[in-house]
Order: sequence, then C-alpha cells, then structure tokens
Amino acid sequence: MEVKDLIIVESPTKAETIRKILKNKYEVIASKGHIKDLPKRKLGIDLSNSFEPTFIIIRGKEKIIKELKKTAEKAKRIYLGCDPDREGEAIAYHIFSIINKNHKDIKRILIYEITKEGIEKALASPQEIDMNKIASHKARRVVDRLVGYLVSPLLWKIFGKKNLSAGRVQTVALRILCEREKEIEEFIPEEYWLIFGNFEKEDRKLIKGLLKKIDDKEIEIKNEKEAEEISKEIKKIEQFFIKEKKEKLKYYEPPPPFITATLQQEAAKILGFSSKKTMVIAQRLFEGIQLKDEMVGLITYPRTDSFRINDDFLKNIRNYIVENYGEEYLNKEIRRFKEKKFTQGAHEAIRPTDLKRNPELIKEYLTKDEYELYRLIYLRTLATQMVPAIYKEVKVEICGIKDKVYSFESEGLLKVFEGYEKIYYEERKEKLIAKVKEGEVLKLKELIKEQHFTQPPPRYTEATLIKKLEKHGIGRPSTYAVIVSTLFERKYVKKEKKTLYPTELGKLVNEILIPRFPDIFNINFTKLMEENLDKIEEGEEEWIRVVEKFYEPFNKDLINFEKNIEDLKKEILKELDEDCPICGKRLKIRYGRYGKFIACLDYPECSYVKKDLNYLDENCPLCGKKLVYRKSRFGDFVACSGFPHCNYIKKDDINNNS
Repeated sequence: MEVKDLIIVESPTKAETIRKILKNKYEVIASKGHIKDLPKRKLGIDLSNSFEPTFIIIRGKEKIIKELKKTAEKAKRIYLGCDPDREGEAIAYHIFSIINKNHKDIKRILIYEITKEGIEKALASPQEIDMNKIASHKARRVVDRLVGYLVSPLLWKIFGKKNLSAGRVQTVALRILCEREKEIEEFIPEEYWLIFGNFEKEDRKLIKGLLKKIDDKEIEIKNEKEAEEISKEIKKIEQFFIKEKKEKLKYYEPPPPFITATLQQEAAKILGFSSKKTMVIAQRLFEGIQLKDEMVGLITYPRTDSFRINDDFLKNIRNYIVENYGEEYLNKEIRRFKEKKFTQGAHEAIRPTDLKRNPELIKEYLTKDEYELYRLIYLRTLATQMVPAIYKEVKVEICGIKDKVYSFESEGLLKVFEGYEKIYYEERKEKLIAKVKEGEVLKLKELIKEQHFTQPPPRYTEATLIKKLEKHGIGRPSTYAVIVSTLFERKYVKKEKKTLYPTELGKLVNEILIPRFPDIFNINFTKLMEENLDKIEEGEEEWIRVVEKFYEPFNKDLINFEKNIEDLKKEILKELDEDCPICGKRLKIRYGRYGKFIACLDYPECSYVKKDLNYLDENCPLCGKKLVYRKSRFGDFVACSGFPHCNYIKKDDINNNS
C-alpha cells in the first residue's frame, strides 16, 4: 500500500478542495474546527500559577481525534494546514500535541489561497509552529475568559438570568452604541433657516444659489423673522450678476483592496449583508466552490488587515485592465497602499485567486449571495489599479447689491472621465449647473425660505460600528462579525432599518459595568490590549506580563463590584406599590432575555406577568373593566383587561384580523 503524506486542515470543505486539487496524491483530513478548548463549566485558568490555561479535549471530538491519530501513524510526513492566523495556529498546535507522540515529522504550512499554486507554494515552505502566535492566542483567551467568567456571573446574580454576558471587546462595542444613543436622547435641536434664489438667465435657463454671505460675512439665520427681513431686502434688488466663476478638476482615487473590516462595511452598504453573513459566504468562497471542471478557492484568505497584493498578481490585474477596458483606464504606476502598524506581513488583501474566473463566467455555479460578494471583491481588486475618476467642480458666486451686498453660491459637479468608476460602485453623483460667465446679468425669479433644525449624530449601522472598531484598533479581522452577532444574541442590541439601537437591557448592562470597570471597558485600554497581543506575536512582549498588567486593576474592580451586588440588585429590581392580581403579593421589576418586564414577586412560581396594555374607551360587557388591544400569533385582537379572571374576547375583532 502506498504511503502518502498527510495534510490536516480544520474544515471538511477545505479538505475536499485540497484533495481534488492535488488529485489524491496526498491524504487530506479535517479536524472539524478546534479539538481542544477551555472547559465550559469552570474558569480553566490557574490564577495561582501564572494564569496558565487548561485546554481540554472538546466533548464529542474523541472520534475525530482517534481518526487523526490512526491516519497520522500511517503517514510519511504530516503538514498542518489550518488557517493562517492565531486561531488557525492554535488549532494546529492542539492537533500537534495529540499526534506528535507517534510521529516526529510534522510541519506547519500556511495556505493563503486554496489553488494549485497556493498549496504548492505552502508545501514548498514548511515551517515550525509559531509559538509567538500560540502565546498571543493564549493571552487573548485568558484575558477574555477572565472577563467573561468572572464578570458575567455577577450580572446573573443581579438579574437572576444566565443568558447575560460581559466581554472584553463586546462590552466596549455596547458602550459605543449606548454613548451614541445618549447623545441622541440629550440632543437639543436648534432652528436655522436657509434662503435659496432661483435666478433666470437671458436664455430663460435657471441657476439656483444658496445665500452664503452678506457684505462678505458668513450668515447664520436663526429664525423665521430674520429670514423674512433678509428676504424683503433681497427682493428690492433689481438685478444680479455673476461675480466669480471657479472651475477645477478633482481626481478621486480608487479605494484600496478589501481587508476584512472594509469588506464587511461595503457588503453591508451595497449588498445589505450582515457582517456575520458576509464572513460565512467569504469563508465558502475561500475554502472551495465546485465549478464545471474543478473545485477551487475563489478568493484569498478573508481574515486579513493587509492591503498588500503580490507583484505577480498586480501584473495580471494590469494586463487584464488593458485587454478588457483599454490603456486609458490603467494607472501609469502600480498603486500600492500604506499598511498599518502590526499588519500581518505575509497576508494579502482579499482578492480573487484567478482573474480568468470572471464572476459572469462562473455565475451558474454560485448562489446569488456568493455571486454578489465574489463580484464585489473581483471588481474592487481591479479598480485598485485603474486611473482616478475625474470630475470638474464648478463654483459660481451670484451677487446683488442694494444697501448691502448679498452673495449666493451655486455648485456643480460634472463627470469628465469615469476612470475606475466604470466598474466600481460609488455614491458620488453629478450635480448639473447651467453654463454662465463672469459679469453675466441675472434676474431673480423666485426666493425660497426653508426652515431646518440641526440633527443629532446618526445611529451606528453594522458597517459604521465596524469602521469605528477598526479605526480605534478594537478587535481584529477574525472578531468583528462575532462582536456584532454576540450583541444581537444577548438581546443587548436590536436592528431597525439597518440602524443599531441598544435595548433597555443593553443600556442597563452598560450602566452597571462601565462605572464599575472604568479601566477595562474603555476604548484606549482595549486598543492597548490589542497592540500588546500583536507585540506578543512579534516576540516583543511576554504573554504572562500582559495578563498580569491587565489582571491587577481588573481584580480590584471585581472585588468592589462584588461588595455592592445586593445594593445594586435592590436598586434595579424594585418592588412596586402594586399587588399581583392572582396571588396578592407585590409586583416587581424584572429583566429577561427580551428586556424589562413586571411580574409577581413569586415569579415564576406565580406566573403573573403584567402586560403593557393599550386601553380602549370601551368597557367589557361581562365585568365592566376596560377593553384592551392584545397580540397573538394570529394577529391583534380586543379582550378584557381583567384577564385571567375575565376571559372576554371581542369576536368581531378576531374575525376582522384573522
């Protein structure tokens, strides 16, 4: 029997793709994710022994481990091809710790694209497991475990529910949303007015201008009275003229290739995908899609913070642009983008693995969502080497003189050359403007006064929240989608019309945690922690030192929090001056997975939960109490507010809503 080399990866799809690409010359099997993890039901961190974590075999993985050992024993050489990041390194290390007793020739390979070239390149450069990455992963898991397993139970004590959680990064993201919501709630709008003039040229064409200055001073119109007084004076002016016309070309450079954060942002903005959905689809495109004659990864590794594209592929992009769009669309020089500090140097940006796999040519093999995301990545990659879009910006000053000089401004934006916008979506819009020349005389046709109010800052969307996290160095490429989805799962945040709102429960958790852990749950500290984790990976910092520096202030805050649990509980879960209609005990404020509710003091032994009732101006024909609107899975209906003592339901409303 032929002895083959063995490649171990974490994903069955990835294993199947590699096996087909290598035409079964290698044995390829999958660990199906992590095989070891921290224990679920206990802390798993030895606080008395330098914070050493205890990773145990995950329940249900025994069969896979048995298969890994058995297959490894038969192999000539073994390559660990898990994803090329800290998480992948940890999976590889745990697999290594299981099989290295029976096999010594084990190497790590880094596969950045699942193609024949990508796999062969990885196999040609085998290496040892990166223990700095392992140390960095260990530090992150320890710090996150300490926060999650020591703070979350304190929330459970307050609320009496075990589905609440605190997280080192998750809580900071919640804080960002809550602080924005507070800004919105406290915002006091201020009134202001704008005055527009429609001016007619000799050829009857109109040009619209906004009043900007009076006697060369910027104006600010605060109320209708001021707007009316200014308008009266302007109407006395018999003629206006073009005082100045400025034109200049504006060059809009294409955006850089996708990294994880920007892919999630653009997929949300353009395709309406959640961050979680984007990453699930991107992972499928990376691990392998079955096309007509091959199964292959269509994009490079999607968890990256690098803008780098390798030189050979840049040449392919540039040749493709010339062949398909023409020389005039190719940027003269290769365009490169500046990397951030601690960017993974070996990683590339998210790009297609082969430009010959045009989205339109392989569309039939992709789902609608896969096609849309792949097309977005494909076109963005091409756009990076195309010429800028060129627009002509026109600014016109329209003046009228009476006792004072009244200056209106009109602006236009005209596309001169589409450049990269030929293929890549941008929100930039042309704004047409009538052709005028300096000194040209105009006549005021119409004056328009508009009332406006200053607006509060906008709520975050998934895209803008991820942009904020990335800007401040909070989280890393592999964590953005998890951060957002966890906030939804914990019912701390809800989404309405693409915008994120903290729920009442989310606001309360934020109000409890932030003042009591001021050192841990703030943007600067979280950013510093991410930088320290990067330094550990670079070999510039020791993981134990980083955890120690974190734990000292954290433990002090934890002790103080525990001391005040009972007082906090009484303050939040108040008894009300109202009796339960079933058993007569007091009603009490409580919190569940859907937020705040009022229930009996003996809940859940006594099942009474007070509903927020919408009363009608109509009485129950059976008991005389007010009727209310209620909801059920069959729709809205009208019933007695005395339920459960009175079961009256208005039949007409059931029929109307059924």
